[in-house]
Amino acid sequence: MAEKWRCEGLSAALSLTVYALVVGLLEGVFYAFMALGLNIVFGVVRMINIAHGDLIVLGGYLALTMFSSAHLSALAAFVVAFPLFFVLGVGVYYLFVPKLEVSSDPEMFSFIAFFGLSMIIESAATLAFGYYPTSLPFSALVSGAFYVLGHGVPKAFLVMTALSAAMLGVTYYYLQVTRMGRATRAIMQNKEQALALGINSRLVTLMAFALGFALAGMAGVLAPYVIGYIYPAEDTFITVLAFVIAIIGALGDPLSSVVGGLVFGVAYQLLQVFLPYLAYPIVFFALLAIIIAKPGGILGKPEREV
Repeated sequence: MAEKWRCEGLSAALSLTVYALVVGLLEGVFYAFMALGLNIVFGVVRMINIAHGDLIVLGGYLALTMFSSAHLSALAAFVVAFPLFFVLGVGVYYLFVPKLEVSSDPEMFSFIAFFGLSMIIESAATLAFGYYPTSLPFSALVSGAFYVLGHGVPKAFLVMTALSAAMLGVTYYYLQVTRMGRATRAIMQNKEQALALGINSRLVTLMAFALGFALAGMAGVLAPYVIGYIYPAEDTFITVLAFVIAIIGALGDPLSSVVGGLVFGVAYQLLQVFLPYLAYPIVFFALLAIIIAKPGGILGKPEREV
């Protein structure tokens, strides 16, 4: 009897492990996408967008509003989010960035400016949508579930992962192949040398900044399916989470967000299954260990070449 219980226990542990790995990988692709905009903005402008989480929350409310008022799919909100948040990024750029770049302490003043922007967005969202958490139904994306060794996983996770992976791929193509993307990577590596080569720093910075906003808004459309709900005060948690994922890969290197997202997604799901009360403390302890052992992140390098 004891042997039977032992075998059943091992079988259950194995199925839970496989389930956690599958869900962790699916969510990890989204986490990579969620941190991508933050990493692009920092890589080019060298400013931490404290309002990144607020943009994601706004993306979630965009999807919720389009679904509840017009019964439009989250896919429609995903498409609409790009131009909407891109234009918002252009406006915020001209409002803040040129003045911050010539200030006596760009890093400190940018932190204050984006913190103020975060407070404004959070207050406006609270007035418009209320304080309490709300969720976006799976039917807004796709209904149903598939099973991993008897454990149900929403089919929406597959769509969410596919959309996130597609945008990661598009961003990779933009940065690696297009002329504007190569100029963006040149500024990320060495702004002074890029300027000496005749690259239009203002245009490249504007495009990267607005792109970071657009990607954050699109990620926000999908965020309720992973986080489970949205509410205005959730912005700080999301910003910290995106920052953690960016650091795990390499802060300032947008494509390293993929590694950070997958590592975080798998580690967090495994801990959620076996040590749920310690999941976040252990993950953040691991982050500190990574920073101490390799300050530049898992993929961090002293220099990156274009």
